[in-house]
Amino acid sequence: MITLKDIAAKTGINTGSISCVLNNHPKAMELKAETREKIHKCAREMGYFRNEMAHSIATGRAKGIAFIAADMGQTAYTGKIQEGVFEEASERGYAVYFYHLTAVNEQEIIRKIREWRISGAVFHVAELGLTAVISQELNRHSIPFGTVNLGNERQAGIGVTTDDFQGAVDVVGYLARLGHRRIAHLTMTGNIEFAVNRRNGYLEGMKQFAAGTPPRIIESATDDYREVCRKLLDEPEDQRPTAVFCVMDTVAMDLTREAISLNVKIPEDLSIVGFGNLDMAEYAVVPLTTVSQPFKEMGRLTAAKVIDAIENLDSTGNAANLKLKTQLIIRKSTTNYIKNNQGEK
Repeated sequence: MITLKDIAAKTGINTGSISCVLNNHPKAMELKAETREKIHKCAREMGYFRNEMAHSIATGRAKGIAFIAADMGQTAYTGKIQEGVFEEASERGYAVYFYHLTAVNEQEIIRKIREWRISGAVFHVAELGLTAVISQELNRHSIPFGTVNLGNERQAGIGVTTDDFQGAVDVVGYLARLGHRRIAHLTMTGNIEFAVNRRNGYLEGMKQFAAGTPPRIIESATDDYREVCRKLLDEPEDQRPTAVFCVMDTVAMDLTREAISLNVKIPEDLSIVGFGNLDMAEYAVVPLTTVSQPFKEMGRLTAAKVIDAIENLDSTGNAANLKLKTQLIIRKSTTNYIKNNQGEK
């Protein structure tokens, strides 16, 4: 490995000056431009690379961030979030260390972050409580962190999400303009942040666009939605919803599959809308109308905010909770209710 002493021997410049130049230290600007260029040229020609491990030991921090993800169930959007994190980190000269968070390995992740002197972290988890143990340790050591696709207001930290509330309002408004009034929302039990925001947006949308029609929320206590889908589809046609807004694309896929098996035509008999715009939505048997979330941009922006905090570029400190806009994507799973039902509502 080429060292600073090797460069010093070839250039006749002392190692202190060489170190300042190659480590972008402010004192390097005290040297003449030709001296700095001579050092850089020699380093390139000799194949010099800085020993990042030694540098991290000397400074107490490495140019690396941890990506800490729990089992989120869908690798499709997780991969897009990761891509955004990786791109931003790479462009800023940071490495990314991936850790899979389970119920029993929090201390192991903390140990690795401290041993490798990682400078910051990005969490991709469903609930803020899952970050509690690790984030407390990160705060103790002044290591910035953020949550992607999850708000972080409670910890006064960095969080980047999408405006799921408004996205849900937009869905109901769109269905109402198609003539639908019996619009149901198929979702999960519990208080997962994105589900709560989409449920509240649905309720607001019903208030704005379907006044006089009672909202209907259908919940599943498990990840298997087939049973609640079958019960819904077995209802008499004059009582069954004419449109269903599903909390996620995967749920919309379950409902579509059950509808096809029961000869309920999509969208003639039932309009279906999802949320997320996963790849499956576009290529489904009946291409799915859904709400698109900019997953890659979320990952990229979260990483950018964390790195800004590491480098003290964020004048607001660590606190930065942002909501990106969603976009309604209209495909073939929805249609005009009035046209297909002779004006009956």
